[in-house]
Amino acid sequence: MQTPINFLSAGELAAKIRVGELNSRQVVESFLAHIKKHNPTYNAVVTLNEADALAQADRADRAQANGQSFGALHGVPITIKDTYKVKGLRATAGYLPLKDYIADEDAIAVKLLKGAGAIILGKTNTTTLAMDMQTDNPIFGKTNNPWDVERTPAGSSGGCAAALSSGMTPLSIGSDLAGSIRLPASFCGVYGLKPTHGVLSMEGHIPPVPGQVNGFRTLAVPGPLARSVDDLALALDILSQPNPYDRKVASLLPDDGRSTEISQLKIAWVDNLGGVPVSREIKDKLSGFAKKLAEAGAIVQKVEPQGMDYNEIWELWSAFVGMQSNLDMPNFMRAIGDFFSKSTVKPIPMHRKIVGPVSVKKMMEALELQSHYITKMDNFLSDYDVWLCPVSSSTAFKHHAHSGNFGDFKIYNKPVKVDGADVHYYIATQSYTTIFTTTDSPVVSMPVGLGDESGLPINLQVVGKRYTDRHLLRIVKTLEQYADKFDYPLMK
Repeated sequence: MQTPINFLSAGELAAKIRVGELNSRQVVESFLAHIKKHNPTYNAVVTLNEADALAQADRADRAQANGQSFGALHGVPITIKDTYKVKGLRATAGYLPLKDYIADEDAIAVKLLKGAGAIILGKTNTTTLAMDMQTDNPIFGKTNNPWDVERTPAGSSGGCAAALSSGMTPLSIGSDLAGSIRLPASFCGVYGLKPTHGVLSMEGHIPPVPGQVNGFRTLAVPGPLARSVDDLALALDILSQPNPYDRKVASLLPDDGRSTEISQLKIAWVDNLGGVPVSREIKDKLSGFAKKLAEAGAIVQKVEPQGMDYNEIWELWSAFVGMQSNLDMPNFMRAIGDFFSKSTVKPIPMHRKIVGPVSVKKMMEALELQSHYITKMDNFLSDYDVWLCPVSSSTAFKHHAHSGNFGDFKIYNKPVKVDGADVHYYIATQSYTTIFTTTDSPVVSMPVGLGDESGLPINLQVVGKRYTDRHLLRIVKTLEQYADKFDYPLMK
């Protein structure tokens, strides 16, 4: 059966436009019609750029007729998370004070994508200031998971993932601090790349709120989500190219061309880290996938790095977030917050140090400890091509009510059920992702099939050495041959 336009990859659309099998206007109109039909159900796209997208499609078609190409994404419509500035469009980041804010310039990621010929179809929903693991905010409301509208697509790039799995976009750009690309990709069954920290520019991303100092100089990254690993590679090539707008970004290592044939790969895997529970169907899918890889000829070992104190890594992540997200909060107020929240955050290692007094010395200690764990992780991955592990404790859960608010942010104390057992919301959603945020590692959230019991998507994290993102994507291209195939809900 021929794949509908709305479920072709960005690379496939670009190729069909290039040879004249499709034209850009035809493609843009198809996506616009699909969004208008299905977005009321899922609420994935919150700002539509219809008039400009059609005008850009006509411009792309005129150029095509004259033998001109704007780049690798010539005439291809894409979506952008509503945390990025797109000139002339609202950039709210789900934050009420920004509900009417219109960006007067493009974020650097958007500049680069436009420069490659991409057409911005619209903005996708996010959480308030990208700081929640479910996609909901007071401006646009909640986004529903296309696999089951009673379930969350996760956050904070949940609008990106929901738009992809429902066929409203072939490619979307999100961002990741605690797993905000990897978890939505997993809950919606699409691919997501958290690149090595520092190789893609965050300039033009919110937070920081316009006019404020950017505190997040470590951990946070932009990255693509897509329905194919080829589209992740295509987007990475565009987003990582040198540009005159942000000279501080680091360069990826060139792909050295090493074989990624399955028989040449040495793969580590684990189904539990730090004692954090993982559902049986995720464990079964992971172990079954590892068995397939071994039977295909890979060296596969169930192993993890020695000397990794996961509680210390989670606390380190929280220390960075606390110091950088509240950089202008006086230590007096931090001390008060620490006093009143200590009992609440005690059982959540990735939140223990978000509140509390800070100092230059504490920041330097955190950076030193991070260097220690980066070295341990990269040394471990010098002996293996990739490391496979879960994305989270469970598949997509039902929309989860918050217990209260801390300023603009929701607080969750009601646990998530994992095989009938209670697991704290933040432990279930952040434990397996924040480890690799802290070590700056590139990670692909890769779909490997549907749960045997739930019928919901299951992804794995495929972790590589820093700066080897291109090689990592080639390995994932090999691994996907052994994943279970499935159709997205609206493909039928």
